[in-house]
Formats: sequence, structure tokens, C-alpha cells
Amino acid sequence: MYSRIGCLSSRLHRKFSPSSHKKYSSGILNKKENTSKGILPGKLYHGFICMDMETIKEYNMTAYLLTHEKTKTEYLHLERDDANNVFSVGFRTTPQDSMGTPHILEHTVLCGSEKYPVRDPFFKMLNRSLATFMNALTGPDYTFYPFSSQNEIDYRNLQKVYLDAVFKPNLERLDFLQEGWRFEHEKLEDKSSPLLFKGVVYNEMKGAFSETSSLFGQKFLNSILPKGTYGNVSGGDPLCIPKLTHSHLKNFHATYYHPSNARIYSYGNFPLEHNLKFLNENYLSKCEYLDPNNTIVNPQERWRMSQRTNISCRVDEYGGPIEKQNQIAIGYVMSDITNVYETFMMTALAELMVIGPNSAFYKSLIEKNISGGYNALTGYDNQIRDTLFVVGLKDVERTNFELIEKLTNQTIEDIHKKGFEREHIESVLHGFELSIKHQSPKFGLNVLFNLMPLWNHNGPILKALKVNELLDQLKANLLDSHYVKDVIEKYFILNNHKLIMTMQPDSKFDDIFNEAESKLLKFKIKQLTSDEKEQIFRDGMELSRSQKKIENLDILPCLKLDEIMLSKTAPTLKHTVSGTIPLQLCEANTNGVTYFKGVLGTDNLNATQKPLLPFFTYVIDKFDTKSFNYRDFDKYVSKSTSGLSFTTHVTEHIDLEEQYEQGVLISSHCLDNNLSKMMNIWSEIFKKPKFENSERMKMLLTNYCSSLTNGIIDNGHVYAMQAARSLVSSVDQCKEGLLGIKHVMNMQELQKSLKIEEIQTIVDDIGKNILVGGNLRAAIHYSKDNNNIHEEIDRFCVKLCENQECKEVNRINFTDSQTLPKENQGLHVSMNIPVNYCAKVIPTVPYTHADYPKLRVLSRFLTSKYLHPIVREQNGAYGGGAMLTIDGIFNFYSYRDPNSRVTMDVYDDTTDWMAKK
Repeated sequence: MYSRIGCLSSRLHRKFSPSSHKKYSSGILNKKENTSKGILPGKLYHGFICMDMETIKEYNMTAYLLTHEKTKTEYLHLERDDANNVFSVGFRTTPQDSMGTPHILEHTVLCGSEKYPVRDPFFKMLNRSLATFMNALTGPDYTFYPFSSQNEIDYRNLQKVYLDAVFKPNLERLDFLQEGWRFEHEKLEDKSSPLLFKGVVYNEMKGAFSETSSLFGQKFLNSILPKGTYGNVSGGDPLCIPKLTHSHLKNFHATYYHPSNARIYSYGNFPLEHNLKFLNENYLSKCEYLDPNNTIVNPQERWRMSQRTNISCRVDEYGGPIEKQNQIAIGYVMSDITNVYETFMMTALAELMVIGPNSAFYKSLIEKNISGGYNALTGYDNQIRDTLFVVGLKDVERTNFELIEKLTNQTIEDIHKKGFEREHIESVLHGFELSIKHQSPKFGLNVLFNLMPLWNHNGPILKALKVNELLDQLKANLLDSHYVKDVIEKYFILNNHKLIMTMQPDSKFDDIFNEAESKLLKFKIKQLTSDEKEQIFRDGMELSRSQKKIENLDILPCLKLDEIMLSKTAPTLKHTVSGTIPLQLCEANTNGVTYFKGVLGTDNLNATQKPLLPFFTYVIDKFDTKSFNYRDFDKYVSKSTSGLSFTTHVTEHIDLEEQYEQGVLISSHCLDNNLSKMMNIWSEIFKKPKFENSERMKMLLTNYCSSLTNGIIDNGHVYAMQAARSLVSSVDQCKEGLLGIKHVMNMQELQKSLKIEEIQTIVDDIGKNILVGGNLRAAIHYSKDNNNIHEEIDRFCVKLCENQECKEVNRINFTDSQTLPKENQGLHVSMNIPVNYCAKVIPTVPYTHADYPKLRVLSRFLTSKYLHPIVREQNGAYGGGAMLTIDGIFNFYSYRDPNSRVTMDVYDDTTDWMAKK
């Protein structure tokens, strides 16, 4: 298992919109031991033969690889003492065109099945389950359905729904029309009103194709691997989706969702044999083997000459000057994904080449300040059969395209001649070692997400899990200059499968798409017979009735209250003071890793400084310090820690309305034996970085402002809710200025109006104001084996307070609210995209108020019973719902919404709907 650092194919299409599933919670524990102890290689268990069993020491787990004797279904079980159990069923789904069949099928199988014939059983299970994760995802050549839960009964309930959905879906025609595409009259009940294209996936992909990074990534993949699967759009091209038929969808399911093409995964401490028995008795034993070879993705035939292409995109109103809204990417086809070591090696090599101020491309491209930084494609993509290395820049002038190509070629030649600095190699290797020790609560899901692409191409997944063996080989090879030279020569110097793609904004981009969509619509309408037009009208009416039909949800399994086991264990926290710094200490099983977090207050910043606080957190560790230049400091940080994190922090008071704390959250973690170095690094930060390098400040400011506009479209509902909340809440008014659209606009204005010297002065003043010992409170989580923890922390705290004003113990300071208008307010942010994001907010009560839990439940109830059925199912938005913030702001939101006015009416009608219920 290993991570990727960049991935153009990682834009998975998800069934649920953001914010639709629960976050991980450690509230339920099911501690078990050796749940698969009796399973041995070569033996048969409920129709499954155990093919292999391996102990994965680095992760304290045992891997079992099984194959179903009759259908040849593959099954991987990872047994580990982890309460957050995971289950997934996945399929190799290789699109033969760009109609979006895999994506639309993923949506449609979740519209009811043989045992559970209700609309969207997955979504309805959210309110009947304690799942820590639920979703469905479509990649370039695979689709999988993962969930996780800490409660075994809940786990079995979800397993029943998931398996019946994928193996026995109803695939009703009306569900295809709802989720995929359909003709529908603009006025549903008026036959004379114009026909329009509608559909959830259709609207989703219109939104995706309007986002420049998404468009560039999709077109790059299609262009560098044009033959076969990757030459198509797995999510669906909006202009191709209307070619898909219901019968084609059903045929695709019969072939690609057959058990012989399935890969089933489980992780955690629940018994394996129960899964095997349930699968065999209910599904697999009833199927015959079907040869899945027609789903195989063959390696791409290599080019004899490099190629180049140019595409257009929409103009970004929130981007820089239009002449700088260009992108370029230069990519190489690398090794086959099934070559596990080569893929692992290239992951490290790519990090050496592009990540951080000591990397070759950072020096040659980023520090030239001719761009807004790397674009989203940059890095190594190990998610597809033919892996890719890409280096690309965003926000560049077209006149610099040739220079960028020249610098890229020169950088590769320099690496070929000189290799990498030993210290830089050691810092990257340290990062791999630390990542093995650091294990997140969603470890089982992370393993699945990393293994699925390799497993999808029949790669050696057990070998990929043995990271220590791969790492030992990597250490020896990277320190061998001849090996590095040979790799660079093979994959770069002599590699003709190279694509240079450029993208430029076109003010007519949306007009061109709209015209093409209009022509397609007219063409398809012209082909309709009178009977077909009549059927379209009937379909619209029938679909509307179906969406409004009250269903019997009692057929879905539901976790009962007496089946919920609350955790009786809680971490023991020790509160103390060192120097004058308040500390929270927690001894836990951290697997030999020490975690440090702190909060720095920012109440004393003035009106000039506060708007630049997020930028300060971006640059604070990127300049020279008192003892290091910025390159050496980066090496020191990378060789000793996970890296330093700085985040703007606004926290609401849980008891008092309209009071909040502002600050900067800082954090890092390290191996226990590097604790002293980590605390020395933080001491170096508190000595205050040197912000004198104006050229570097200018480059970082350009990159920061460029990064702010990325993701606005993908997270439009988040920005919409934040902007709406700022109209009714002082807390959110503060957040909007630091995290929202207002911050994006403020930074663009400051970039134009302030001289770089003025920005340097403000950033330096922020550092002088907040980087003082008396302004810090901290928390440390450590393992019981870390014997020198107290000594090191005390040394850090005492040293930090020397010669500084640390007279009083730092306490949490909450800021009183400002007076806001009491009347209703509205805000519209215009963007030239084909879908919208709508939000409405209402102030209610704070977290500790007696009514808060009721409102929290109400938000979930409205999402599942009212908003989801109307906003998504009836009106075609990709997602919609309600949520309640900690400070009691009740939010309504929609995501990739084609009917914003209707959605606003739906929000307004909420109380009427509730009154009827």
C-alpha cells in the first residue's frame, strides 16, 4: 500500500454529494481477536478456496486472499484489531464510449433491488445506520461500493443492502430516466412547452465539464491514452450521454457486474466466515462462471513520437487576468501498474522531482514565478493500467509555453546528469517510514482506495501491502546514482510516449457548448415520432408520481437502540502548565508516533492584518529562519517530521450565541525518536521567519491567490452556505473573511493594490504579534514507551518563554459579536457555469441549548424525507440537504443544481411541508 502525490484519474464520481455521509466516530468498539484463525491456504470455506495467507508485519494484520470455486469471484480480507470494519464490492467497468454507462449504472443500481425495492436505499440507510462511511464511486475503469461501521449488526445490515443492490438491482426504466438522462417538458404538465434534457448524472457532468481543472484532467487522460478505455469519459460526456439507452445499461450490468468480474474486500476484526457464508448462499452459488477477459484493459501501444494538443475552457471570473488563465501539462506514460516495485519507486521519484523547495521542478519552474504554481495534474498517477508522470503549470501566459517546455527538458537532463542530493533522498524516504507508522481512523478505507486500482488489473496486491520490503529495495536503489540515471533515461530521455497539452480560456466556450447542446436536442427531437413524444409526456408524469409516492421503508434493515454499544473507554487527559504554557497530555497507543497540536490567538491583530492571516499561515514555513535558509529548513523538517501544518482557526462558543475564538491551529507529528528535533523545529518557527526575500514573497503570493480559485466550483455549496451564514452571524462573518468567497476577492484586490513590500511588512507584523510563548496552548499525544516526552516538552516550553512576555497562563478568549442587521438578507454571486449552488440559512440556538439535538435530528429528517426527494430526485440537482452548525445556524443547500429558483421555493416551503407531517 502506498500513496500517490498527484493523480489526474483520481476524480472519482461519487453517488452521494459532499456532506452526505457521517464522519468517523470512535463511539462504538467491538474488540475481537483472531477472527479468521482457522482459515488456511488450500482449504475450502463456504465455496471459497483460500489461495494465500500473509502476515503484514508493518500494519499488524493478516491478509487472506480467497477465490470462489464456482464463479472465481476474488475476495481479500485484511484481519486487524481495528473496530472500524470495512466492506466493499467492486467491478472492473471499462467504458467503450463516453455515454457514461458505468457512472449512470452506479447511480441506477442504487435505486432499488430485489429484496429492497425502494428508491435510493443507500441514502435511506443513512438514517437507519451508524455507518462511519457510505458511498459508491466510479473511476476510469472500475466501480466500487464501500462502507464502514463499528457495529457488527449494522455492518451486516449494510452488507445485505449493498450486495443486493449490485447483484440484484431492479434497474427500472424510470430510474434510468431520473438518474441518467431523459426528455422532459419544461412545464411538466404542458405538452406544448419545450422539451429539455434532464437527469442527475447529465447535470452532474455538465458541472464537471465547466470546472477547468476537471476538464483539463479528463482531456489529458483521453489524449495521452487515446486508444481503448482511457480514450473515453467514464463519467460521461454531456453531449454523449443522451445516446445511452436503458437496454444498453442493462446489458452492461449483466456483463460487468457479474460475480466473476467482482472483487470483494473486507477489513477489521469482524469474523470473515460470516461474510463468505452469506455471499455464497445468497448470491454466488446461484451463478455460473462468466469469463471476465472481455473487461481487461490492455497496455497502450507506445508512441514513436511525442504529440501535442490544445483545448479551450471557460473564462474564470475569479481567476487572474484572462491572458494569464492558460495551463500547460507535459506528461509521460510510465510503467504498468502491475509492476508493483516500479510503481512504488516512481511514487518516490516523483516526490523528489516536484514536491517542495528542494525538488528539481520547483527550482526550475515554480521559483521562476511565471505561473500560479503547479496545476492539479502534476505528480505521479498510479491509478490506471499505464501509469503517468505529469508536470504542469496553471495561470501562465501563452508566450511562456515554449520557455516552460525548454525548462522541463533541461530539468530532466540535469537530473539525468546529477541525480538527487542524498539529504533530499533521505527526507523522502523518512516520509515513507513515517506514513507506515501513522495510521488514521480510516486506515481500512485508505488501504482499499490504494489497492483497488492495482487489484482491478489483476496485480499482486499482497506484494503491494509489504511496504517494508519495497522500501528496503527503494533505499538501496535511490542511493545508487547509476540506478537513478538509468531510470531517468528509460522513462524520460528515451520515452517517446509524451504529450504536451495546453489550455486557453475562450469567452465563447459556454456559447459553443450551449449551441452544441441545442443542436443535439433539436436533432433528437426531430427524430421522435408522435407516439414517442406522447410517451415522453407520460414518462414525465409517471416519474413525477413515482418520486412522490410514499414508500414502505420498513423493509430496510434498521439498527435498534438496544443494539448500540456505547464505548466505555475514553482517553485520559492530563492538564498541566509548563513554563506558563497550558498543556493537555494524552498517553495512548500511537504506534511509536508523537503528535503535537497548538493554538495561537489572533485577537490582537488589527483590521489590516486579519485579511492576510490565511496567507501568513501559507508562507510561515517557506522562508529563511534564524538558523536555516528555506531549503535547508525544508530538509530538516522533512527528515524529522510529517511536515508543519498551519490553519486559520475560528471556533464557536458552545454555550453563548455569537461568541467565538480566532486563532491559528498548528500541528505536526514525528517518530518518537525524532521528538527532540520536532520541538527544535517549532522553536525555530517561534524565533520568527525572515520575510525579507521580496521575490520569493511575490512568487508565493501569486501561487496562493491562484490556489484560492481552484475548487470553488467543486465546493460551491460550501462557499454558498458560508456566504449566507455571514449575513446572519458574526462568527461566520469572520469565517467568510478568512475562508470564503470574500477572502478570495479580498486577496485578489490586495494583490493588485498593495506593493509587495507592504505585504511583507504586514506578514512580519502578524508573526511578531502571535509567535510568542504566552499566546500558545498545546496538546501532545504520545505512546507510553516515549520516556523523554515530559523532558522534551518542558525544555521547549521553558525556552519558548525566555525573554518573552509569559506572565499569565494562556486562556481561551472569546470575541463578542458585532451588531448585524435583523431583517432578511440575500446575496447572489455570479459565475458563468451551467449549474448552481443554493443556500439558505436560519439562526437558531447554540450547541448546549436543549433544542439543539432536536434541530440536529430535524436537519437529517428534512434531508432524507423532503429535500433529497425533491431537490435531487425530482429537480435533478446532484445533491441537496440540510445541516446544523455548532453555533446553531440551520443550513439548506443544493449542489450542481439546474433549478435554483425552484430550489429556493422548496427551502421556503419547508415549514408548510412539516406542518402537513
